[in-house]
Amino acid sequence: MSRYFKERKLGFTIVEMLVSISILFIIASTVVLNQSRYTDGAALSNLAEELSLNISRAQSYGIGVREVVPGSSDFSASYGLVFSTSFPSANLAYVFFADRNDNQGYDGGWGCQVGIAEECVERVEMTGGNYVDSLCLVFTNGAPEDCSSVGRVDFIFTRPNVGVQFTFHDVNGSAFTPAALKGLKITLKSPKDEVRSVTLYTNGQIAVQ
Repeated sequence: MSRYFKERKLGFTIVEMLVSISILFIIASTVVLNQSRYTDGAALSNLAEELSLNISRAQSYGIGVREVVPGSSDFSASYGLVFSTSFPSANLAYVFFADRNDNQGYDGGWGCQVGIAEECVERVEMTGGNYVDSLCLVFTNGAPEDCSSVGRVDFIFTRPNVGVQFTFHDVNGSAFTPAALKGLKITLKSPKDEVRSVTLYTNGQIAVQ
């Protein structure tokens, strides 16, 4: 009888085995979930950094007097970006453009027709299911950010100013000029609800969070 009990102590009961498997499953699931969230957050961070670099590129082109089309001898355009959340799938991309007619906005289509007479320089697609969640007004008077008024924003950089010129439209397409404006906060979101933001201030400074 004592030998029987001694041999029983060397093995696993079914209950013990099930508990061990459950613990391993929980650990593996946690690792996979954390890895997935890390990857998701890293991809969104890269997207925010890319957006920041494209804003800096527009600023550099605008104040550096870049030729619109190589060989055209046309150095008159300002450069900027345009964002919209006012129609389906608009928030899945943004457009880098040259303001050829000096109206402080983008006149081309959202599909970005590129040509010698077109304003679109590049259409930048959001990747990995990420998207522009909101376009928020940031104010100088300490008022809360307004993330519901803007449906579209065009902004450009024009020589010799390093600051930015904004053109805002509401969700119905009507232009408006916000008072006490400090800057624009572009909020990016991932499929797993990770959030990053890029804030462009009126003086041309850029902050990535």
